[in-house]
Amino acid sequence: MVRQAAVADQRRPRRPKEGGTTEALIAVISDTHGRLDRRVLELCAGADHIIHAGDVGSGAVLEELAGLAPLTAVRGNRDRGALGADLPDEAAGEVAGLRFVVAHKRRDLKAGHPDPAAEGLGLLVYGHTHQPELRYRGHVPGRLPALWLNPGSASAPLSHDPRPSMAFVVVRGGEPEARIVFLR
Repeated sequence: MVRQAAVADQRRPRRPKEGGTTEALIAVISDTHGRLDRRVLELCAGADHIIHAGDVGSGAVLEELAGLAPLTAVRGNRDRGALGADLPDEAAGEVAGLRFVVAHKRRDLKAGHPDPAAEGLGLLVYGHTHQPELRYRGHVPGRLPALWLNPGSASAPLSHDPRPSMAFVVVRGGEPEARIVFLR
């Protein structure tokens, strides 16, 4: 089941650019496990929207992020109790003409959205593995392929690669351009 993205704050308008196109910056994080590094907060402060791909860990993390920009968040496999009950397994939304969907695990997105282009999706976000990944997949004439994005873990990276990470997506004319940012 897909729920529409919960938007906590609409104070940041989309910015019209030259030629009437709309541009926005999306900060993407996952697997915070109850901890938000000060650098994550600093980097998210300039975003037009924030996506959290699960394993949030605490309501305080969501409150801090929602105070910075409109927020879309989903439940991860470790989000239990009241926090887990309040978060959807999957959420969808749109930012500056870019339609997105987010779930904690890539396999759930693949099963639920076998043809993202047919749904008009340009961005599919997931977490869980703690390993950043950025891939464009599929082809639609006249548009970029759908972007599949795992930002890695913002606070609990793997032992063999201890660098926490997140991602940014710049949306121009409804098309995503992404980059992974290592926090150390």
